[in-house]
Amino acid sequence: MTLLQPFSALVLWISLMMVLSSVNTDKPEENRYSCPVIQCSAPAVNGLPGRDGRDGPKGEKGDPGEGLRGLQGFPGKAGPPGMKGDVGPRGEKGQKGEQGIVASDGLQRQVTALETKLKVLEDELNRYKNALILKNIRSIGKKMFVSTGNQDTFENGKSLCARAGSTLASPRNDAENTALKDLVRPARQAHIGISDAQTEGRFVYLSGGAVTYSKWNTGEPNNLRNEDCVVIHESGKWNDVDCSSTQALIICEFSS
Repeated sequence: MTLLQPFSALVLWISLMMVLSSVNTDKPEENRYSCPVIQCSAPAVNGLPGRDGRDGPKGEKGDPGEGLRGLQGFPGKAGPPGMKGDVGPRGEKGQKGEQGIVASDGLQRQVTALETKLKVLEDELNRYKNALILKNIRSIGKKMFVSTGNQDTFENGKSLCARAGSTLASPRNDAENTALKDLVRPARQAHIGISDAQTEGRFVYLSGGAVTYSKWNTGEPNNLRNEDCVVIHESGKWNDVDCSSTQALIICEFSS
């Protein structure tokens, strides 16, 4: 057993020398430690995430984008009127207008002569008008009652006044009734433009409107013999009469 120990030690020493010899002759000394750290060490373990870093300084303003322009919005409400501004400067004076036409002496004399004739005609018309007023015309308000001086039936009286551009007289108040009464004399009665021929008991004017004023005599209207027309007596009172057989004064009414 004592012989094997020196032998074993010798083998170990020779093996160690061979290893050292291969290391010294094959690579330089700097390659003695050729094992990479990552491969030779134990596998690493990832740590926890770190905190977010602080925001950096604000950068410079960039160039405007090239996007499409949006549509124009609806106009807003009108604001309150502003204060009245100062009067503007006076404009330049305009050019002088053309001279008007000067009437000749001959034309002026003709105009003067026509004015004189017109004045004469107006005077003559006024004289005739005054004469008629004293005889058979009465004016009241915007109405003029004109007596024809003839007596006839109701229908013939309507036609006569219509041809003259008027209608049978129809008093609408006391003043008109009095003016009409004054034209009745010396006749006893005159037709007035009122009738209930369409609806018995409902008297209307010739225009179709309902009668708004009346001056009936006592007991009238009584429709004694199918009496649908109306006359005014010299007293100013009204009476219903037969339209076809009654002869009465025809008085026409003109409106101004």
